[in-house]
Amino acid sequence: MTPLWWAAAALVAPAAPAEAQSLAAWHGEWVGEGQAFGKPATATLAIAPGAGGATTLTYRLTIAGEPPVIYSADATYGFDAKSRLRGTWADSYGRKRPVAGGIDGATWWTHWGSADVEIGRSTYVLDADGALAVSDSVLQAGGDWRVFAALKYRRKTEKN
Repeated sequence: MTPLWWAAAALVAPAAPAEAQSLAAWHGEWVGEGQAFGKPATATLAIAPGAGGATTLTYRLTIAGEPPVIYSADATYGFDAKSRLRGTWADSYGRKRPVAGGIDGATWWTHWGSADVEIGRSTYVLDADGALAVSDSVLQAGGDWRVFAALKYRRKTEKN
């Protein structure tokens, strides 16, 4: 009869570590267009590796009008030991917001802000055709989300 020590060892062996969460699939230079606050808008996103395994995001938005509205923000995101996404978002209006979120397949989602000011949600969805669809919403008093910006991005090339 074969000794059963190998079966006992297999039962108590440490499990393989879970694959580390990463935003690497979203890294790159992106150029987009769509709508923001009901008006035509263009934007750029620069999503890149940051210090200590973090991801940085630089966002520049231009909303059509006279004069055009120019908005910018910089964010840093990282995963904690429980694979929860945490970060901060600082914008050109002087606001700094905490961010929490995660990844579900090809969707990177974040919730930002606080109940005393406003709570928002942003989703970054990688499409099968290589595009990136980004949607930004704010939570309404009745519990519904109101989309205020939706843009479709393509990776930046020398042509754009």
